[in-house]
Amino acid sequence: MASDNELRTAAAPDLPEAELRPLAFMERNLDSFPPALARAAKYLLENPEKVVQYTLRELSGFSRAGEASIVRLCHIAGAPGFSQLKIAVARELALRNATGRTRGEAGQDALAALAVDLAASITDTGAALDARALDAVAQALQGSTRIDLFGSGVSGIIAELFSYRLLRAGVNAHCIRDAVLAHEVANGLGADSAAIAISESGATTETVAFLEVARKAGAFTVAVTCQERSALATHADAVLLMARLQRPAYGATIAPVPRAVFLAEALASRLAPPGRIAR
Repeated sequence: MASDNELRTAAAPDLPEAELRPLAFMERNLDSFPPALARAAKYLLENPEKVVQYTLRELSGFSRAGEASIVRLCHIAGAPGFSQLKIAVARELALRNATGRTRGEAGQDALAALAVDLAASITDTGAALDARALDAVAQALQGSTRIDLFGSGVSGIIAELFSYRLLRAGVNAHCIRDAVLAHEVANGLGADSAAIAISESGATTETVAFLEVARKAGAFTVAVTCQERSALATHADAVLLMARLQRPAYGATIAPVPRAVFLAEALASRLAPPGRIAR
């Protein structure tokens, strides 16, 4: 685990505030952060457009990191305080969006690179897929009278795609988009039910809480995430791993979706009768 001084050196703290890139810094150094800082950084990386609207107290509650730890993260990232960090994050998001548009206007090279990145996310997910875990999930879903899915942000879109595909494969799957309702529904699950929670970071507070409650209620729990050792995975009976994107996704991008569609199709294929693909 790196010291504060080592992390500050990596962050180039002498840069003017207008040149700070906190998202890039956190992505680069996430694995070296102590637990509390890692929780705050993971939540911020997954929800940057939300965080720029939050107060310090709100981010502390959603990320399950203390306010002092978040302030420490701000300092390590080169920002004097939380307000300055939010400004830097908003500026970096705007820069990334503008850069993306510029690349797109430059010609086909950017489109080709995008196609390669998305294809690689599917290929890498397939290469790392644990067939035994997939079969265990399929068997549990076939024996469940009720399957509830939940995710936040883009992961919520993925949860809807999963639920649609599983419904077409013949199981009783439903996606819940409201976090409060998801928590209430999870309390009502039992041994004949299953819960699938989707979070790229495995640290999204509402998603972790949903799976934790579902497991305590007796449901078979599944985590769909990029992080095998995450808070979400600790509450899962089975983990289906998605490959990390070669280019980290921030903000409004839906780049994480294709690899998740592959997982949904792979799971549906295990639910189909022998010799037939579930439709």
